Amino acid sequence: MSTALSDVLARFECKMNQFQSSIRTPEGRTAALTTAEQDIDSAKRLVLSMLTRRNMFVPISTLPAEILSRIFHFYVSSVRPYSHTLRLGRAVAVTHVCRHWRQVALDDSTLWTHFLESSYFPNEEWIAERLSRARNAPLVIEFCQSTYRDTASLFTPHISHTRELYLRNLPFLNHSVIMHRVSTQKTPALERLEISISEDYPVSFRHSFFDGPFPKLRTFCVSQIVYPWSFFPRGQLTQLKVTLSDYSEPRISTDLDQLIDLLVNCPALEVLSLENCLPAALSESSGGQTIHLPHLSRLCLTGSSSHLTNLFKMLKLSSSTSLRLNCTLEAALTHNEHVMLLVLSAHFNNPIPIEFRSLKINLHPVDGVVNLVASTSLPTLPIPHPHIIHAKTDVDAELSLSLSRLSHSDGEVIVRRACEVLPISKLEFLSIAAGRSVNWGEVFRPCTEVTTVQLCGDGLTNINLLSALGPPNDYDNNNSVSAPAQMLIFPKLRSLFLHRLFFNQEAPGSGLLHDFVLSVVKRREATKAPLRMLSITGCVISAKKAAALEEVVSHLNWDHNEEYEDYEYNL
Repeated sequence: MSTALSDVLARFECKMNQFQSSIRTPEGRTAALTTAEQDIDSAKRLVLSMLTRRNMFVPISTLPAEILSRIFHFYVSSVRPYSHTLRLGRAVAVTHVCRHWRQVALDDSTLWTHFLESSYFPNEEWIAERLSRARNAPLVIEFCQSTYRDTASLFTPHISHTRELYLRNLPFLNHSVIMHRVSTQKTPALERLEISISEDYPVSFRHSFFDGPFPKLRTFCVSQIVYPWSFFPRGQLTQLKVTLSDYSEPRISTDLDQLIDLLVNCPALEVLSLENCLPAALSESSGGQTIHLPHLSRLCLTGSSSHLTNLFKMLKLSSSTSLRLNCTLEAALTHNEHVMLLVLSAHFNNPIPIEFRSLKINLHPVDGVVNLVASTSLPTLPIPHPHIIHAKTDVDAELSLSLSRLSHSDGEVIVRRACEVLPISKLEFLSIAAGRSVNWGEVFRPCTEVTTVQLCGDGLTNINLLSALGPPNDYDNNNSVSAPAQMLIFPKLRSLFLHRLFFNQEAPGSGLLHDFVLSVVKRREATKAPLRMLSITGCVISAKKAAALEEVVSHLNWDHNEEYEDYEYNL
């Protein structure tokens, strides 16, 4: 190869010498320039040939084409958002490396099947080119708010071999045009369909979305669309999600019998989410009807407490089904809320009893909201700085229960009742935010397995639980170093996490909150149930007072926050 290149250079040098005498005329210069350009093209082709041969010996080029293509798929799925490669599609980058890579990428039609919002297609010609490269492979198409109607029309002939179709956050007028263009198509390959409209109030559809059946559809999600239950596909669905805005429910008068018929005929459902779309007739008795969903792993219901309670009573689920229940009280605390707790208790005991090991409680007295999260697993330790506890943040929990429009007293009643009926006797981790007047010592005294407690918020809102962590205040530590264990709540407690407490606050009858916490820790030490770790984060406490606490625990974790931080937060 080096000899061939030397020959080219020698020939070029010889010709240049010959042209020296002939380039004195315009015609001679033109001819010499043409010859030089031809020689340059020959040299470029030679160099490219040499590069191609070199690349053939690179180890990755010796891989079989199917393995190399698989690597391309991993690369395409791992490109960071907003990367410059998104401008032409993620698969384009691998076609610009070498001829072999380009050919392997072009031969794999599945590399070109994703047309998503995150991808930027500069013109219609490029969309057509990608569709051509995808050939007849199943497509994944996403139309979003910025999708042009003309652009959407390019995909219409390809709906028949589309595997996933997303119509997300489209304005209603644009949505209607796009839907009209694609809904006349057959969808024999469609497995996932998601449709949402970016309107404050839901819009109504009184016709089926597509022409013909959905033989492969498994996931169907609609948002801000009032769609008759009778039009929903049946039989093979494994995921069904219907979401309306939280003030939409009073407008909905969908037929309860149609919803029951839909659920009865979808026995393969694994995920069911119905948010603010439950029929008004559910406010009445369920009539003893039963809906069997043996494969359901996750259930999410949002709406009024009576609607949720009556629908939940109709469902026959496995005790392992995770629940996300967001209830809104219709008036004052009613019998429905207590019935719901009893139904929940029965759910987690049938057929296989479940024992929760982790429980998080958050009382929002100002907002009138109670959040309760219970899980059979423990959080990963060490616990990071805790943020606002909210049911939706605990995606792996078996139970996330949220009740709104509660008075402060009603919220405490619900929490007490929930702790009575839910299976928490084996509880090991407990997190509480707010709830000043709740007698936590009484509520959690049966939970003797607790090893870790986390308290969030103003220290005075948790004063009752702090007090319950130690024996009575009048207990004489000097004379009774072997205090009876029954005087303690959580006799196995070893770790206490305090977050956003103000240690310079006055604790009732105990001086500063710091002194109160110090007293509790010392009393546990005296009863031979000492804390091994005390964590203080986001709290206002001086170095001197932190040092005093460090003397009475084996390990102190403190973020050294000595000054007041002027910011607002809700707990």
